[in-house]
Amino acid sequence: MKILFFLSPLVYILAALLLVAVESSLFPRIGIPSVLTPDLNLVLIVFLTSTSFRLRSFFSALGISLAASLFGSNPGFPSAFGHLAVYFAGLWINQTVFMNHIFPQALFAGAGHFLLILGAVLLTASPGHLFFRAAGGGLTTTLFAFPILFLLNALRERYQPQSTSLISS
Repeated sequence: MKILFFLSPLVYILAALLLVAVESSLFPRIGIPSVLTPDLNLVLIVFLTSTSFRLRSFFSALGISLAASLFGSNPGFPSAFGHLAVYFAGLWINQTVFMNHIFPQALFAGAGHFLLILGAVLLTASPGHLFFRAAGGGLTTTLFAFPILFLLNALRERYQPQSTSLISS
């Protein structure tokens, strides 16, 4: 059982690398402008905020944010810290708002991407087309989050361990 604890984040990190490859190679080829490119790894991190394994989900979010910052289109550690900030904000919001459904998770992922772009543009002191870049990235992240979250929630329901209770037996 201990080996599964350490291998669980590896699955999410490999999925993050796959999503980085999609973001960096597929989206430019089909003609999506860079200001409208969604942050698919942020969707994975938002999904992890609704899981019950807190330590595993933290290590998974840490691995996803590092993989996205090292191999993604937004290089550098400020991007990784931004993803982790969204993870901790999602954990905090999940305690007050029920975010275990697709719609609130997708909206939170889009809002998180909007705020990350807004912060990154303001930090680089190049605020040209600021609102268009932030709103476009947030909107496309929200739209691409729906199918990804649907798939992840379906996989979680399918492979969730069966509980043995005395009432059902």
